[in-house]
Amino acid sequence: MQRTRVAIMGAGNIGCHLGGWLAAAADVTLIGRPRIIDAIEREGLTVSDLRGRTRTVPPEGLTLATEASAVIDADYVLLTTKTNATEHATRQVAPYLQHDSVLVSFQNGLRNASIIEEALASSFPSMASRPLALTGMVPFNVVRTGETHWTQTVSGRIKVKDHPRIDPFIRAAHGAGLRIDVEPDMRAVLFGKLLLNLNNPINALTALPLAVELRDRDCRTVLAACQGEALTLAKRIGVPPARMTPLPPVLVPRLLRSPTPVFAALSRTSLKVTPQARSSMADDLEAGRPTEIGELQGAVTSLAALHGTHAPVCARIVELVREAEAAGADRRRWTGAQLRRAVGL
Repeated sequence: MQRTRVAIMGAGNIGCHLGGWLAAAADVTLIGRPRIIDAIEREGLTVSDLRGRTRTVPPEGLTLATEASAVIDADYVLLTTKTNATEHATRQVAPYLQHDSVLVSFQNGLRNASIIEEALASSFPSMASRPLALTGMVPFNVVRTGETHWTQTVSGRIKVKDHPRIDPFIRAAHGAGLRIDVEPDMRAVLFGKLLLNLNNPINALTALPLAVELRDRDCRTVLAACQGEALTLAKRIGVPPARMTPLPPVLVPRLLRSPTPVFAALSRTSLKVTPQARSSMADDLEAGRPTEIGELQGAVTSLAALHGTHAPVCARIVELVREAEAAGADRRRWTGAQLRRAVGL
């Protein structure tokens, strides 16, 4: 029986993590920057999760590439690039997709599905011949803990849009020991993930390990304010965010504002964070790369303006991240108290 063929476009932290697990039950192609692909070609790929499992895939267990043309035989193409590269990545892979290909976005943000659809439409004018585009969501952080070792550092279950054509991919993932749930309403899931991702810029601006930052009540107060603005917006536009933690989303800001001992006690069983955990935005600022702030607090700010309301704390966070991007290595590292004052809380 032929194995499911999966190509991963944008083999960074999330892409390598997914590829390393999927390779146990699928034929996996990783497409990424030469420095990452060359390292994997020398040493293989190692992935670890929060259940204490570690798996190493030898180089010959993967197809390694730096060009988008490597997706040509894939049944499923997973987009794991940064959101600001979605359109470009889709246009790169489009000439090599088949009419029965399935493209799955495992990216942050609310707009990827529409960006992908628009980019595919220029290459496939006929809906009948256009590859299927679906939305997925990875709720956890992954960090690079070695040159070719990627480690899950926060708990959570991957989700993907429920569709009959995703079933072979789900079976392969489960066969590889990768937990993926199907969801009928990914819009609610993506908004729920957005609420969690609003911590990414706070973590990046402080440059603290995630576990340390979450023990800082001032940092959590800033996050609670950002989430409050997003929840107000969600109610206005009629999108009930999916529950990503045991608490309903509307109660999470209250938990975040609670004293640290209370927060730690109530979140201990539902939120596992390793000492190495940090946001991908922190990595981006450290490396001098553009961030995804436009798809996080920037998305809240833009949507709020579009719907006749305001999100001042989110807007201020956007300003601070843009300043950090411009400053590069000389950027300011904020304490929680300084950040709280800077956003007017």
